[in-house]
Amino acid sequence: MDLLNSLPDYPSEDLPDDIYGDPQRLFQAMTQGNPNLPVPLFLSFQEVKRMAVGYAKDIFTAQRDLVNILDRHEDTLVKRWLKKTTIQRQKVLTTALPGIPQTHRPDFWALRKESQEQIRAGTQYRDHWLLPSLNIENLSKPRNLLLFLRSRARNPPGAFVNADANSVHLGHVAQAIMPAYLSGYTMLLAGQNSQGTYGRMISWDTDAQAFDMMSKGTGLQPGEGLQVMEIQQRKLCFLHRCAELILQDFQLKDLSVPKQPVPAHDLLDISSSEWPSLSQEVEVSAYKLPDVSDMARLQTFVAARRDQAQDHVWSLREDPSYFQEVVFEWGEHRQERLLTAGGKAHPALRQDIFWERVLSGVLMDAYTNLVAWTIVSKEIDQLKVLSASAKPNRQLPEDLAHALAHFEHLIEQLIKISISNWKVAMVASPPLRKHYVREPQDPHSTRIAVISKAGSRNKGDHLLWLLEIFLQDEQLFLCGIENVCDELEREIGAHPASRERISPYIASLISELSLLGELKRQTGLATPGPRMIECLEEGEKQTEFGKKTKLLTQIYDTLEGTSKGGAGLAQVGTPLAKFDYPSNKRRTLASTQRMQQAEKNLDIFWSHTDSYCRKRAGKTLHEMLQTVLDERQLQRTPDWVEPQDRIDDSEDSKLDTTSSEFAALELRSRTERTVTAFSLGQDRKKAKTRGVPRSSSSTRADVLDATSSNEEEDKSPVFVVSKRGFKVFSTLFYSPTEDEPPGEIPWSEFLSAMASVGFSINKLDGSA
Repeated sequence: MDLLNSLPDYPSEDLPDDIYGDPQRLFQAMTQGNPNLPVPLFLSFQEVKRMAVGYAKDIFTAQRDLVNILDRHEDTLVKRWLKKTTIQRQKVLTTALPGIPQTHRPDFWALRKESQEQIRAGTQYRDHWLLPSLNIENLSKPRNLLLFLRSRARNPPGAFVNADANSVHLGHVAQAIMPAYLSGYTMLLAGQNSQGTYGRMISWDTDAQAFDMMSKGTGLQPGEGLQVMEIQQRKLCFLHRCAELILQDFQLKDLSVPKQPVPAHDLLDISSSEWPSLSQEVEVSAYKLPDVSDMARLQTFVAARRDQAQDHVWSLREDPSYFQEVVFEWGEHRQERLLTAGGKAHPALRQDIFWERVLSGVLMDAYTNLVAWTIVSKEIDQLKVLSASAKPNRQLPEDLAHALAHFEHLIEQLIKISISNWKVAMVASPPLRKHYVREPQDPHSTRIAVISKAGSRNKGDHLLWLLEIFLQDEQLFLCGIENVCDELEREIGAHPASRERISPYIASLISELSLLGELKRQTGLATPGPRMIECLEEGEKQTEFGKKTKLLTQIYDTLEGTSKGGAGLAQVGTPLAKFDYPSNKRRTLASTQRMQQAEKNLDIFWSHTDSYCRKRAGKTLHEMLQTVLDERQLQRTPDWVEPQDRIDDSEDSKLDTTSSEFAALELRSRTERTVTAFSLGQDRKKAKTRGVPRSSSSTRADVLDATSSNEEEDKSPVFVVSKRGFKVFSTLFYSPTEDEPPGEIPWSEFLSAMASVGFSINKLDGSA
């Protein structure tokens, strides 16, 4: 908000000349023009100094005591905490902080509990807003409290200034907690590693750099600094009390006890969990030391997203059933699917233009997503190199600051694209569609207006409230996309009823927005403190963005006319029934022919699309993306070969004794074809095999001769797996000549099997 523009229109003779030098009078004048403008508590220099000295004493005393405890008893503390039951941990937490909130993100809980008027008049839940990371749900888990203790004890308070300042963002915008105000001074916290200097203030009049330090994030407005110090004092005192309760039978003040070696970090390492997830990374970020390297850790999830986008592109071209499913899902999430209040359908549903829009959206999203995540991955690699020269709690080197500004701008633009998809899809999602109606369509416009359906929702529908925040740009900005995604992921994970209301497509958008939001948050934490000004002009960021996204622009320009029917996609892409693909059924002549016909129809669609792109841009989409897209060979179903008559029972009995050996040989052969290009630490390429029908009359000698010959020439990796993993791979590489179809594989079994052959598992938010 522009504070000066909030001033009421006074006649010039009535406006005091010195009002701008008196902050208290300035705010009083502004409230006459905007009664809802929050007015801070105004403090004097002496009041701020007295409070800062008291906070600094408490902070450094509590930290010093924590260090002494961990130096001598950390191993015991860790073992005791891990052995406690959830109920026992909760008892420790409630004793250490009576009234501690129960739920993750208690600030969102408080936002729902009180009206805006009640919050402004004085919230009853100040701790919920001020200390959202102190809650039972998170801290009663095995590792979070231990990580919290270690990070706060082993690192100076100044290292947490920006993280603690950002943790109360929602409380600030809701006006539940307001920092005090003192003009003319900058408070220093980051880099001040002693009790005597922590929270010291420098005057704008006597130090030429004072205001500049506050603007660039190395200093704070004194009121904000006091709030950060209060947060740190409360957290450290809470942790000290927790340590005392866990080690209540020890004489913790006895410093004659010898110091012990620092225990191994693996107990506190997030990667020690079975399947690391983005939501887990976000959760523990509130309890560990913020670091520029956190951005590099997110590269794992970015790479997973990029690989997923690449698999998506290839699967759309290769797998008719996948293509059919994706197009159908997109069609179900178009606003044309909504009825009017009178129950009338959209006129476009009866025309090809509807499917032109759907197919255009599928193409645009698939290829631009791949390019976008490739760009993000490259930018993070560059930030990793530049961050090597950054010093903790100091102003960032200029090249790193500029790179972060460009990266933040890139993420903001990608968020806008995802939000635009969300606004179209969320209200039309089948599980949520009943809450919205479409206004009658203007025949002269393609714009679709959607409004809430009266009486369709329950009071206190937290999930719908969270989902609708993404529809309101101002609310999303105020709440912070990373905070909303965090709370949304928790709501979906904790309540099965909420999870059932999230369609796969909406889940994929939540996953995408969650990762983009976390990247945005990590970018903001790169400076020692919150910034007041940008280091680059908007024009500079726009110019650099244009250079880095030329390929994106080329794809948009090429596919621009497809949504209006210019490419005739509906003619070759519908009806969707022609992509029916019975790959899950036992292979017969009829099923093989149906699969081949579906593959042929899919090839016709992509041939038509490639011809259109070549006419528009001189290149196909894959030719445009040759530097981004890994080359793969499309797999197609071979012609059916009739199996020969079965061999007699006596020979069957002989082969039965070696069936396990044959299965192992066949599985190994097919697995090697799939994972030949895979090696740990390198990029993986996905290879699909549908298999070729094999004659059931193959003899053992044929198999062994072929295998021994291949072993001499083929040096592909060999993986030894458990029976559990073997069962999964046998199902994955199913032979269509077997009597019974393979059935389904539990997701957890699939993950376990893939991990056993060296794949890393990373769960993105929004997935099932």
